[in-house]
Amino acid sequence: MLGLPAADAAGNGLAVQPNEPASAVIAAAGHVVPSPVQLRWQRRELTAFIHYGPNTYTGLEIGTGTESPNIVAPHRLDTDQWVRVLKNAGFSEIMLVTKHHDGLVLWPTRYSHYSVKYSTWRDGKGDIVGDFVKSAHKYGMAVAFYLSPADIHEGLAGGTYANGSRPKPVTIPTLVPGDTRRPARTFHFVEDDYNAYYMNTLYELLTQYGPVDEFFFDGFNPLKDRKQHYAFDDWYKLVRALQPNAAMFGGPDVNWVGNEDGYARETQWSVVPFTAPPVPTQATHVLDPADPDAGNRASLVDPKTRLIQWYPSLCDARLEKTWFWHPDQPPKSLDDLEKMYYGSVGRNCVLILDVPPDQHGRFDDADVVRLGEFGAWLRAHLTHDLAAHVTSAPSSDGTVYDLHGAVRFQTIGLRENIAAGQRIEEFTVDADAPGGGWQQVAHGTTIGARRLLRLDAPATAHRLRLRILQSRATPEPVRLALYL
Repeated sequence: MLGLPAADAAGNGLAVQPNEPASAVIAAAGHVVPSPVQLRWQRRELTAFIHYGPNTYTGLEIGTGTESPNIVAPHRLDTDQWVRVLKNAGFSEIMLVTKHHDGLVLWPTRYSHYSVKYSTWRDGKGDIVGDFVKSAHKYGMAVAFYLSPADIHEGLAGGTYANGSRPKPVTIPTLVPGDTRRPARTFHFVEDDYNAYYMNTLYELLTQYGPVDEFFFDGFNPLKDRKQHYAFDDWYKLVRALQPNAAMFGGPDVNWVGNEDGYARETQWSVVPFTAPPVPTQATHVLDPADPDAGNRASLVDPKTRLIQWYPSLCDARLEKTWFWHPDQPPKSLDDLEKMYYGSVGRNCVLILDVPPDQHGRFDDADVVRLGEFGAWLRAHLTHDLAAHVTSAPSSDGTVYDLHGAVRFQTIGLRENIAAGQRIEEFTVDADAPGGGWQQVAHGTTIGARRLLRLDAPATAHRLRLRILQSRATPEPVRLALYL
């Protein structure tokens, strides 16, 4: 039995035993809280995604693994431009694809001949990852990496991917001839050839480029006819040991929202049921990505549920039509980006938006203009909180927020104290009516890290009232913000 004491925290997750009373499970779910890593990640809200590699030059989205490293030749590479543009647009973190499914490595790795080290670009001395990290540090942006588990080049004849090798003891890092490193920490695992290769490259990323705030493990595999076991648990252990502050997507920290359109569910939960403890991954949760109310009470008490864990979602989307740059692809409209922001960040998710550099290694001019417009919109409409000096007090039927004068607004922002859990299941916001009493102006379900509600037209009020219609546990005070 759960036996959760009153007002006691369930922690980052809780095991669910068969035949638990539904009421106990639901109440306990309201006390599941994020880890410090997850809490920091959710507060970032906006991350940029950068796809660059052979596909930038071939017109493909998934390469063949046979493209020459010489094809990657960004002769006007300007990672400072990337970071400046993205920071001005309101992003706080940038994630670089360091190796896509084709397998070409964008830093001079010791473990493959399929990297920029073997390109004529910069006479083989180029390091796109290193340049990116220097620029990110220069402008105070968080660094994140994507390293594709799938590797088409390593799947070619003579490669390590799905080559039938038996697991054997390996030391990570595996020192190679001429290797002058004296690693402060080494790790011992039992791995097949590909997992040993992957973990050695992972080790390089985790130890050579300073702090890493997020790591992305992609579940997509274009090599569906090849059976390669991924040693996910060992990968996670390596990240936790070497970069303990890094959140892991596709691992124990961050969930996928279920689409690549940049939109969360109208009802979006960070508390997720799993079919098996102890390490949550996308493969073991009960949620159906197509379920518009995934994570609801019914899923918590589903007979298959064995673990309830804090597992917030990431919404991924593209500024252009494709992940990689291709000619003559205009960016999404500003209106599209505004709606996407409301539908992701404004629905308890983090948005990661792909902005692909062109063949010269720079952002396209049209993309730069659009991102500038997006940043200006954020500053103009969602930065100046008109309720910054509000005071609140409980009433018999909710919480009343005194605005200390008439305030005209069109967007309502709400935040739960997610450090104490996500609890609210349904709410309304009322404004004081001119003739007295209250008039409902907004209604919603979940709040979580952030809820943004855009009204059809501006409203004016002296006071607002928040009514919680249903919650899993006693709600924490909700922070109110108003924007025009």
